[in-house]
Amino acid sequence: MKTLTILATTFLLVLVASALPAVAGTVNMQFIAAGGNSYNGVSSYPYFSTVNGTPFSAMCISFNEHITNGETWQATVYTVDGYGALIGNTQKADELAWLFLGARANGGSNSGYNAAAWFLNEQAPGLDAGAQGIFNQVSNLNFHAGEFPGVSFYVPVNGTESWQGETPQTFMGATPEPGTLLTLGTAVIGLAGLARKRLFS
Repeated sequence: MKTLTILATTFLLVLVASALPAVAGTVNMQFIAAGGNSYNGVSSYPYFSTVNGTPFSAMCISFNEHITNGETWQATVYTVDGYGALIGNTQKADELAWLFLGARANGGSNSGYNAAAWFLNEQAPGLDAGAQGIFNQVSNLNFHAGEFPGVSFYVPVNGTESWQGETPQTFMGATPEPGTLLTLGTAVIGLAGLARKRLFS
């Protein structure tokens, strides 16, 4: 029993450790490909990348910057509140997080969420009626500190990009939440106990 408990605990610790690079500090990113959705011909959520080698789907919030397949760079990871402090606008950071979660909820099929995020961040491109409606909706919402604990901003570190065309976009993505990891860890320990019961009964 002791060996199985140690094994399950070790697995949980490895799982938590593997999630940590996605929620703090500087990470290595690589763009793989756009997911196939578009807003008026411009690729929109999801963008498929890796973060420290782990597959990752994200939303680009920078309309005026570009990226190329296979490009690598480093990014600094911010919480929503941290990004709000960085740009001096917590309401804008919360609105972007809300738009990201809206895009993620429908798998990016409604590209108006991504378009509204682009417009909120860089006042481009022009919005069609659907995207304008989403933009108007989020503009009228009120948020509180810490409302989006599972969302992070990935801000590129200038000069680390492999493609010298320009600095990559800022991306948003979801990170594993401690509650999810705890639930998974509890399940792993439970399975270890069940395995022991079957082995030794």
